[in-house]
Amino acid sequence: MKKLMFIMLIAAGCAPVYVPNARNSPLFTEAGEFQGSIGIGNGIDIQGAASITNHIGVMANYSYESRNSNDYYLSTDPDNAEYHYHRFFEGGIGYFENQGNWCYEVFAGYGKGEGANNNSYQWNTGQPGIATGKFERYFIQPAFGMNKKMVHVSFIPRIAIVDFKEFSDDVSTYKINGDPVVFFEPAVAGRVNLMENHFFFGFQLGMSVPISSDVFYDLRPVQFSTGIGFRFGGAKKESIDVSN
Repeated sequence: MKKLMFIMLIAAGCAPVYVPNARNSPLFTEAGEFQGSIGIGNGIDIQGAASITNHIGVMANYSYESRNSNDYYLSTDPDNAEYHYHRFFEGGIGYFENQGNWCYEVFAGYGKGEGANNNSYQWNTGQPGIATGKFERYFIQPAFGMNKKMVHVSFIPRIAIVDFKEFSDDVSTYKINGDPVVFFEPAVAGRVNLMENHFFFGFQLGMSVPISSDVFYDLRPVQFSTGIGFRFGGAKKESIDVSN
C-alpha cells in the first residue's frame, strides 16, 4: 500500500532521477596493469581499474552531473525547467581472460547514488519543485572484446539491480518499501590506442531497458560517452599475437 501511494504521488510528473553511468570495460592483458579514463556524455564519468593478478581485476567508477542548479527556483513551468543533478559511485571485482585478439571479462559490484530533477508533484500541490531520490545498485557486467593493436571494441551486456530507498523534496522525505528494479543495460564500447597503447580515445553507446514492468520513476534510456584515458603496465602489444 505504501508503495502504491508513492507511485500515485509521483505519477503527475516523473523525475528522471536514474542516469546509468558509462560502462568500465578495461580489457586487461595481465597482472600489474592500471587504467584510468574520463568521459563526457551523461555528465562526467571518471573510471579506474587495476589487474591484481593475471585473471583478477578491480574497478571504481564515479559519475556526476549538475545542470542549471542555481536557476530552478526561477522556473514556473516544470516542462521548461532544465535542472538535473546526479551523483553515483560504485566499485567492483572481476575475472578476465585475454588471448591474443580476443578477450572476455565479467565484473560484479555495488554502488550508491542520488539523482534529482525539477517537476510538479501532488505532494507539493502541483507546483514545480525538486525531487531527489537516493538509491543503491548492484551489477553484473560481462564483456566480450576484440583486442587489436590499434583498436579495442567490446560488447557489454550489463545487468543492474536498482533499489531506490527514499525520495524527498524541500519539505518531506518519503521512504520506499518497493521491490528493486532490474535493468538490462547493453553497450558497445571502443577505444583507439596511441603511444604504444599507453594513451587512448574512448567512446561508447548504451541503452537501459527495464526488465521489471513496475518502474515508478523516469530514467535516461540512451547513453553516449566519449573521452580519453591512459594505461600503465601489463603486456606490451608487441608481445601479443595480433595476426589476423
